[in-house]
Amino acid sequence: MNTQPDDHIFPITRLVAGIVVPVLVLAFIILYFFPELSGQRFAWEIQPSMTAMFMGAGYLGGAWLFANALFGRRWHRVAAGFLPVTTFTVAMLLATILHWSRFDIRHFPFQLWLGLYILTPFLVPWLWLRNRVTDPGTPEAQDVLMPSLPRWSLGLLGAFLFGFALFGFVSPTWLLSIWIWKLTPLTARVLSGWFALLGVGGLVISRDRRWSAWRVGLQSIGLWHLLVVIAALLNPTDFTAGLLNWYLVSVVLVLLGMLVLFVQMESRRKKAAAG
Repeated sequence: MNTQPDDHIFPITRLVAGIVVPVLVLAFIILYFFPELSGQRFAWEIQPSMTAMFMGAGYLGGAWLFANALFGRRWHRVAAGFLPVTTFTVAMLLATILHWSRFDIRHFPFQLWLGLYILTPFLVPWLWLRNRVTDPGTPEAQDVLMPSLPRWSLGLLGAFLFGFALFGFVSPTWLLSIWIWKLTPLTARVLSGWFALLGVGGLVISRDRRWSAWRVGLQSIGLWHLLVVIAALLNPTDFTAGLLNWYLVSVVLVLLGMLVLFVQMESRRKKAAAG
């Protein structure tokens, strides 16, 4: 078996990605476009619509990551997403166990949910451990290096988000008390799992200086949170204090910062390629 550091993606990684992408896209369609039917078509009934649409948007962001693993040519471009996804899947499994009484084991969508989150906490890190040997750790041709400021900023943001997620998961009543739309203890822990994904993602990707290792992750997170903003505009009554709140303002500012960074780094990459 070829394990030389040539940055290739193993067939087993592509195979799993090919299975995961349709599942994530289906979850996105159900939760984002039909949140009122989550009780029938998803693992459990999720209210309000903003929670379901937040989750659906996140699943589409994940589908973008795994689509790049399926069709991409270089492992290091998607590698940073696997440990954050692992963290998320562990959180989903724990939330399911802690709130077992909220689920109906006879409900087929829940059976799919349960199977997915029993398997993926082991499968995803195994794929990462297996495929990481192909990453040479060097920039690809015409790559550019990330400046220190965005790397440190993302690392600090990731540490904050992971701490926020950990505290929210351990103490969901605290998250219920500060969150901007209505949550239950279960959805508070689920939401914390999504924030843990972001936190670990920030910590992991900030350690890599290659812009090529950042691009897919930023696209995935940007797509997710752009859809979150759209969901908020479609569901203004879900917010306890209106749309002008600390969370949405933070999301918009981060999206703008990501857009500026993406444009700047792509411009540098194109100049490097032309030179």
